[in-house]
Amino acid sequence: MYKQYNTNQLSLELNIAWDLPATHEARLISQFVDTIPQPVLLDEISHTGRPAFHPAMLLKMTL
Repeated sequence: MYKQYNTNQLSLELNIAWDLPATHEARLISQFVDTIPQPVLLDEISHTGRPAFHPAMLLKMTL
């Protein structure tokens, strides 16, 4: 009926042999974001507070 779940689970099993096909749209998005010049992405870096995730990685995840 319902999927089993465990709220005390500390890790997630991941099949590292899994790979996206060469023609998958995620690869196109990644290539597009990689063409954006770094100064454009890194224009507003804060030097205080917690270290941020790289803007290119966040943009890839959003798109």
